[in-house]
Amino acid sequence: MPLGDNRKVIYDTNIYIRAMHLGPGSREYALLQSSLPSTYISSVVSGELNVGAQDLAGVKLVRQFLSGTERVGRVVAPTYASWNQAGQILAAIYRSQPRYRAKLAALFNDALIAMCALQIGAFVCTLNKEDFELLRRHRRFDLVVIPEN
Repeated sequence: MPLGDNRKVIYDTNIYIRAMHLGPGSREYALLQSSLPSTYISSVVSGELNVGAQDLAGVKLVRQFLSGTERVGRVVAPTYASWNQAGQILAAIYRSQPRYRAKLAALFNDALIAMCALQIGAFVCTLNKEDFELLRRHRRFDLVVIPEN
């Protein structure tokens, strides 16, 4: 299930989690495997995955999924400018869409993931349509949303 080109891609945490939970037969697992040569890992995603690794089996799965991109140096950390841009996006959402104010803290990591993608000219691939499209209203970045089953 390749995304159609060899452009750089950063997968959101939810893609990795579904691939780990559903295993090799899942579309998310196949997607990750098929795009390995163009996949970059955001340090934000890596951190989120490590937080979720609550036992030895989880730690092993996370290592399995991250080791390849780490080994070849395809890791992207948010720069100072990216942190500032993420904050500016969330401030704009706070001002223009008050109904999302309670959600801003939860959106910060997604904003950082999007900024990492912009840093390297990649697109973000996620299952989380609502949050990433909200962010895109305030800062354009390339996005592919995989519909949830």
